[in-house]
Amino acid sequence: MASTERRARPRFTSVKTYKHAAGHPTFWYPPEWQLQETDTPHPAVSLYPDPSDEATFISITVQDMGQPLAAEESALLAEGIEEGLNQLDECVVERLDVLDDVGDWCQEWVCTFMQDGTTRRRRARLFCAEKHLYSVVIQGATKERYEYWRGMMEWVMLTVSNTTVDLGS
Repeated sequence: MASTERRARPRFTSVKTYKHAAGHPTFWYPPEWQLQETDTPHPAVSLYPDPSDEATFISITVQDMGQPLAAEESALLAEGIEEGLNQLDECVVERLDVLDDVGDWCQEWVCTFMQDGTTRRRRARLFCAEKHLYSVVIQGATKERYEYWRGMMEWVMLTVSNTTVDLGS
């Protein structure tokens, strides 16, 4: 007989503030998650809730565009998103939204795609705030791993901000 018990959802025991030395990005995250930083070519941070599962992660990158996004450039970003989604094997876009309440411009999408013979689920948000372009991606190695970590990963995603203000520690 198959078990109907559901695995308990992960829970926050505490949170820590991340603030890049340049001030962008800032966000809150569970301190027990593995954090990796790179600065080339742009500030990037990856978080792994389970270090043994490199395909389940949050990736946050920030690019200084030198100036705020011009109105005519938003269409080019939207085209780039569509082009990128078309490059994923067997990509099924479940949702693609324009978010008016995030930054100066924002698109967010949820999709599934095939990678290494496995169906993965991803939620991504690309947004501009002032002169910065942010990319925030949460991904599960499988649809089940995505759902298991979803609440915590989406919370971290929502705390990513364009600020040099101290969020506390």
